[in-house]
Amino acid sequence: MRSSLITILLSSEKRTDLLLLLKEKPRAIEEINDELNTNSVAILPQLKKLKENRLVVQENRVYDLSLLGRIIVRKIEPLVKAFRLLEDNYGYWSGLRPGGIPAGFFKRMEEFVAYNPERYHGDDISSVYREMTESFRNSKKILLIISSLNSRYPGICTEHAKKGSKVSILLTQPVFETFGTEFEKELDTLLLLDNSEVYVLENDVVLPTVAVTDTMVLTCFSSGNPQNESNSMVSFGDEAVQWGLDLFEYFRALAKPLISELANPGDAKPES
Repeated sequence: MRSSLITILLSSEKRTDLLLLLKEKPRAIEEINDELNTNSVAILPQLKKLKENRLVVQENRVYDLSLLGRIIVRKIEPLVKAFRLLEDNYGYWSGLRPGGIPAGFFKRMEEFVAYNPERYHGDDISSVYREMTESFRNSKKILLIISSLNSRYPGICTEHAKKGSKVSILLTQPVFETFGTEFEKELDTLLLLDNSEVYVLENDVVLPTVAVTDTMVLTCFSSGNPQNESNSMVSFGDEAVQWGLDLFEYFRALAKPLISELANPGDAKPES
């Protein structure tokens, strides 16, 4: 019975969709067809199979989950969402490399990827972007690990530091050399403000670019595939934020704080 039940649950995407839909509330066949964009000819055999296995009950034309069905759906829902999240970006995830991140941090990612995938699975990209923007705007603390310099980063950093947010930036050595040359004014501003700090990681290590706010983590790993280099992962929630904070603190302990040579503005160097 156990292996048969597993087959019933995982061998049909229609049955999986049905179970997740009925978790919300009981529904008539017409509602089910509308929500799943299907028809009775296709969906009735699946409902019959679920009823035979006592996962769904029917009263007149209304279908609902049984107690057994509710218990099972509660357990499989995070797994199904994680599968669908990973399938949508299979090329990116399958080739994703941790770079210089310790294995423990890389493994911890599953805590927030599986926990809250609906935030970026099937969501409208503009709404995600708006939520990201709001997260940056309202955050009292911003941590950035910058391993690939984007021309927007210096302006974002100085803007938030000037308005009073606590801004901490960790630059890899190659990025620091470019940052100090092309964005000298922004770097001087950050070094002079009491609520901002800059660190340089001199070790030859490949890192993701990571931005941590009070509510969100934005991570861009190298996937090893040039076509997927622009893919980023946006994660909201306490698990994700704690991961980002811990990761930043790990590398900050290995980096050197940047100091400004006030006698020679724009000439900054890591503190020995």
